[in-house]
Amino acid sequence: MKNILKLLLLGPLLMAFQCDDEIESDLKFNTFKASVTPQSIYSVDDVVWIEGYISSKVFDTSVNDSIFTETPGQDYFSIMRLIDSDPLSNSIDAIDQFELIFDRGVFDTVGFCENSEMTAQGVLNDDESLYTYRLGLKALQAGDYMISFDWRTTLNNTDRNEAIITDYLLTNHPNQIGFNKCGDVSWKFLNETNGELYFTVN
Repeated sequence: MKNILKLLLLGPLLMAFQCDDEIESDLKFNTFKASVTPQSIYSVDDVVWIEGYISSKVFDTSVNDSIFTETPGQDYFSIMRLIDSDPLSNSIDAIDQFELIFDRGVFDTVGFCENSEMTAQGVLNDDESLYTYRLGLKALQAGDYMISFDWRTTLNNTDRNEAIITDYLLTNHPNQIGFNKCGDVSWKFLNETNGELYFTVN
């Protein structure tokens, strides 16, 4: 009887220890880092290169260490032309203003506006430490343009040529970028984002 009583009392305690050992896996993913050709002025037929990379490792809290991942995720960015004729927006979708050169990685257009938004999925490099992509934008028409990265992406360019957008500030919203993507307008505050890079094609 005493042995049965001990088992009844120890059972929940043993179960508690067992549950503590079975920690569920929680993966902490890295984010993309991207770079654009460090140049502010191009000619028609010049190529603007976008390159991005992300670690091939993710942190697994269940083992308290980094592990290799076969699903690195995707980078997101928009390609826009700056405009001054719209009181609500100062940029419009502009993928069709460029010839796309798919150098490395897998690319797709996304969302409701395929003329503005793209995804890039990297391919594994030789030492399997990074997933990388490289996309060329061959300029077809003159104008002022912007590449806008997802808020999770770190843009490595220290000079983002921000002086270019000062010619396109919105009268009623001078501190905002208005994105007209296939007729749908959204906004970002200029001083609250580091994901935009501007350039001119002559």
